[in-house]
This record gives sequence, C-alpha cells and structure tokens, in this order.
Amino acid sequence: MKDKALLTDLYQLTMLAAYYDNDKDERATFDLFIRKLPKDWGYYLANGIEDAIDYIINFKFSASDIEYLRSTGFFKEDFLGFLKDFKFKGDVYAVKEGTPVFPNQPVLRISAKRTQAQFVETALLNMVNYQTMIATKTNRVVNAAKKANNAKVVDYGLRRAQEEDAAMKGARATYIGGALGTSNVKAGKEYGIKIFGTQAHSFVMSFDSELEAFGAYVKTFSEYPTLLIDTYDTIQGAKNAAKVGKELEEKGKKLKAVRLDSGDLADLSKKVREILDQQGLTYVDIVASNDLNEYKIDELGENDAKIGGYGVGTEMITAKPVAAIPGVYKLVEDNGGAKIKLSPEKKTYPGKKQVYRVTGEDEKYSHDVLALDSEKLEGEPLLELAVKDGKRVRAKRSLDETRDYALRCVDKLPEHLKQSEVKEHYEMKISKGLNQLINELTEKYGNNHGGKKK
Repeated sequence: MKDKALLTDLYQLTMLAAYYDNDKDERATFDLFIRKLPKDWGYYLANGIEDAIDYIINFKFSASDIEYLRSTGFFKEDFLGFLKDFKFKGDVYAVKEGTPVFPNQPVLRISAKRTQAQFVETALLNMVNYQTMIATKTNRVVNAAKKANNAKVVDYGLRRAQEEDAAMKGARATYIGGALGTSNVKAGKEYGIKIFGTQAHSFVMSFDSELEAFGAYVKTFSEYPTLLIDTYDTIQGAKNAAKVGKELEEKGKKLKAVRLDSGDLADLSKKVREILDQQGLTYVDIVASNDLNEYKIDELGENDAKIGGYGVGTEMITAKPVAAIPGVYKLVEDNGGAKIKLSPEKKTYPGKKQVYRVTGEDEKYSHDVLALDSEKLEGEPLLELAVKDGKRVRAKRSLDETRDYALRCVDKLPEHLKQSEVKEHYEMKISKGLNQLINELTEKYGNNHGGKKK
C-alpha cells in the first residue's frame, strides 16, 4: 500500500495544503457510510475493509511522489516537506468485513488530526464502494441459486471486469459473497480461492466432431471433467457426453458435469437430465452460464430447472445494472463539537456513533439502533477498534473466516431482505441521545448562518 499515496483526488491535497498553511490540524472524526440502497436490494455486505485498513496504516509519500507534486506547481515547498513524513497516527473503528450493513450506518469511523483523517477519504471510498458492491451483488445471486435447486455459483467474470484490479478484487469479493470459486487463475493463486473451468466452443470446433472433441478433452482431464454440450445441438451434445461418461465409468472414472451456455436453459436442463439419467449417470451435474443474474436464476428455479451450478460473469463482476453505490465520507465531529450536514436528501447524522444490532426471539436480526458512541444500548455493537494510534490492533482474519462470517450473518437476516425483489426494508432506529443531538444542531444551523441570529 506504500505506493498508493497518490491514489487520491487533487482536492484532498489542496485541502491538506490549506489546512497546513493555516495551522488547522486539530483532531477530527469522519464517517464512511452508504447513503441508500439500489432498487430491489435489501442490504449491503461490507467489503474492502481490510484493504482500507492496510492502506490507512501503510500509505507514504515517496520521493518520486513529492517530485511529481512539485512539478505541478500547485504546492509550496514547506508543504512538500511536510508530506515527507506524513502518515496516519489516529484511530479507526470498523465493522468486520462481511457484515451486512444498511444505509447511513458508519462502516468506518476515522479519528485523527484533520489532515490525516481528511486525506484518506478518496482511497477508502475507492476500495470500499467497489468491493462492497460486488460482494453484495454476488450474495444476491447466491441467494437466488440457493432457492433454485440449492445450486452453487462460480465467478466467471474475469473477461468482463474493468481490467486487472477489478477482476482481482472482484473475484475476492465474489468469494466473500458466497461464490464457490472463480475462473480467475491469478485470484486462485493470490487468495487461495478454488478455481473452475471447462472448455470453450472453439475447443469443440477444433475437432472433426463433437464426440472426438469430448474424447480428446477427457483424455487429458479424466478426473471429473465437465463438458460443454451446446456448440451444435444441445440434445445430441448431451447424448455424446453420456457416451463419454459411460466410457469413463469403464475406466473407473466419472464425468463430473455438463455445461449449458445457450437456449432455453430450463427446458434443456430437463431434457439433458433425462438423457443422463437414462444412462445411469444420475451423479453427473448440469451447470449453466449465459449472461445470468439473480432474476434469471429465480425464474429458472420457478420453472424447476435441473441445474446444480451457475457460472455467472458479466452481471456479477460488474454488479449490472448497478454501476456504482453511493458511499460517502463525511465530517461528523471536531474540536468545535458535533457536525451535521442539512442539505436536502444529503442530511448526515452528527457525532461519533455506534451501531447496535438487535436479534429477535427467532434468532434473526430484528432491527438496528444508530446511537451516540457514549450511549450503551441493547444489542451487538458493530463498530470495533481496528487501528489505535496508527497501528493495527484488530487481527486480520483469513479469507475463509471472512466468508464464513458473512454467510452466517446473511443467514440471520430476515428472509424478505434476501429476495431478488425487496419490497420491505430493514428498520434502523435512532437513539434518544442521537435524536436529541440532531434536533439541537438542526435548530442551531437550520435557522441561522455562521452562528449569528438573523
């Protein structure tokens, strides 16, 4: 993370320079939160948290960074000298990665000198917004697949991701969101995620017949291979795959699955299932791809498709049709006290806050309470101290631990939030203390300007 200091908007640096020049570097607190949910979404899975923490505790301006900033002509020499030793020395409270979160709840709370707390804004939003969006989209797809024949989901998105960073961080996010694995080999190596793959239509077309192509493939990969059966005629492809499957049985091997990639997936899956079962290949699974999403998988489930696994690419790695989520970073307190923004539709909750999650008698999450940090209420506090005086104090969990935690939390969400089309949203209550503070600040800043009565 040391080479990411310039992964920021210019205005972060111009504000830093002005704060430095005006000796305005008292302690300040900022919240990172997401304003609202996209249509049909019931929650977010907070993700990118560990990357954000790594960035906060490790960023550093290199000599080449400072030389570049000098070349822009924007900055005074004394400020560039200040950047040489500039680092984060404050505190960070954060939810655990994989925690379901809701609009206007702090995901990260940053307290430090104003220059330090302000500077990290852009990079944190860059990391948390994208990874949260992909983890959540994946979890929606996984929920739909679970309802549809308890099927599994694999990330096929590498070729459609917005270049390498999105493909890598996206693959990690899909795994946390519940995907079984990925087609991305580099993500497999870097993160330890299980990798999956079959063959392309071009492989089948490279041989004189489909049957010959299948034979060639299982010659090389005889341990539980998967065959793509829709290059020419899906029904004949299923029959050819069944023939190869029986030949593998004679050798003490087994065909793992066949893949459908086009056509009426529900109807074809039933016909293919019948062909395989007639040959005694009841153990051979049927997997499907072809521009899938949670809505299409819901429909396949409703039509009793005989599909046990889905390879989901474009719409999961890009979260289509959601292009971005509205995560923001706002000042909530400094040495002048709690701060509030009163802009229409962009009002913020002031002060240092905690989120308490309350579980009902049915062991499902009942509601959350957004409260002042000084209040102690019923429920599980979600924000934990992760960084103290610039040093990590919360241990980093493994990817599998994070994934397991996320899926356990999702299991405890009310069922209506896990549908592909969410009609009723989760309740977040405002504590007595926070509500009183909101009213006081609204009265103070809403009826006058600059603290002077009109």
